[in-house]
Amino acid sequence: MIRSLIPISALLISDAFVLLGHGLLLTLLPISASLLGFSDFQVGLTGSSYFVGFVFGCLMTPFVLKRVGHIRTFAVLASAYTVIILLFVWSQSFVGWMLLRFMLGAMIAGIYMIIESWLNERADSSNRGAILSFYAMMNLAMITLAQQLLNLGEVDPLLLFSLAGIFLSLAIVPVSLTLALAPTPISKVTVDFAKVWRHSHIGIIGSVFTGFITGAFWALAPIYAKDSGFSTFQMANFMSAVVLGGAIFQIPLGRFSDKFDRRLILVFISLAGAIISLLTFVASFQGFYAGTVSTSLGFLWGAFGMTMYAICLAHANDNADSSDFVDIGSAMLITYGLSSAIGAPIASAFMGVLGHEWLFVFMGGSFAIFCVILIARRKSHSLPTVAEHNEEFQATAGMTTPEVFNLDPRADEITEEVPESELEREWADVDVDYHDIIDAQEEPEDSVDIEPDANKE
Repeated sequence: MIRSLIPISALLISDAFVLLGHGLLLTLLPISASLLGFSDFQVGLTGSSYFVGFVFGCLMTPFVLKRVGHIRTFAVLASAYTVIILLFVWSQSFVGWMLLRFMLGAMIAGIYMIIESWLNERADSSNRGAILSFYAMMNLAMITLAQQLLNLGEVDPLLLFSLAGIFLSLAIVPVSLTLALAPTPISKVTVDFAKVWRHSHIGIIGSVFTGFITGAFWALAPIYAKDSGFSTFQMANFMSAVVLGGAIFQIPLGRFSDKFDRRLILVFISLAGAIISLLTFVASFQGFYAGTVSTSLGFLWGAFGMTMYAICLAHANDNADSSDFVDIGSAMLITYGLSSAIGAPIASAFMGVLGHEWLFVFMGGSFAIFCVILIARRKSHSLPTVAEHNEEFQATAGMTTPEVFNLDPRADEITEEVPESELEREWADVDVDYHDIIDAQEEPEDSVDIEPDANKE
């Protein structure tokens, strides 16, 4: 495991710096927007702008990489990200923040895509799964740690924005100094929603509801915590607990879903998520909520809210060939990103009209509706309780790019198990029906009628 990580150590160090800076901004930006006087609905719209920018970055980054390569593109995107961070400190305009958050989403999508394509280039069939798991866990761990950085500045925008900018600037150094060869340019992202729908209706539907839930959380949970009277320390612990719950429970729930019909596991997750959301809503009105209770409920909520997408993705892959994993993952990721952009303003409308506590009513309602859909689908499309042919679950790193699906070791199974022979490659270019020739060669000799006078003619 360690030997596999040494050649990509510089890339992983840069990734850690990026995640510390970006993870800090995930919480800092909504709080800062609220302090500037933005309404909850406006904060939700800025969050939507980020998710739309992320999808845009996933689609456009391959064209930039083909032109200037990985190292230069990484340096440009990280530098631009740092500039955008500083512009947030100067800008007090809602329209300006919408534009900046869109650009931020596009920049971080490009940075993620470069890191993930580089990891994919350096991985092989023997260590691909280990690298993917380590990358997923490191991402979640760094974002969890980033939430604790809030305590350094007591939500002082100047200090915390500067700290995020420092981390993004430091991320340029290891990648720029690495002696490792940069990978070849990556192909453009192809999205085939119809293919995913054919393989798994639940996959697409789950991506939509997961986007509603997590998009609302990342855009508005810091506002919810601030309006609930949390101190900076309590807010940092609450946000960290949610991410930590998802990190700890993702693999156990995923492995459990390998042994049973994944839809049953998704029913359990969505039902539990709805119950925890309801409990959090009720507890929000209690005087003892902030502190241990909020952190505990946040941990439990993250265990279900932050793990649902990975199991929906695994369910979609169960009915697909290994060669389709990247296409399916890309389509589901784009669906997830666009749904996140929709979920944030809807949830903010709930908060603006009914109160900040209703954020968890929106997310709990999304869990509950998905649960009902799952039960209805399972009744009309029955599968055995024990799913012996489930693909092995692979952890995901949360909001990532389509390139990470190339790291999935299952995507190489067809190529490795059924190598194409030289004869097949030659015949693939011949425009004849060679199956008739094979059939003729295999026909028994005594069934061939040879005319005796044929040679005389």
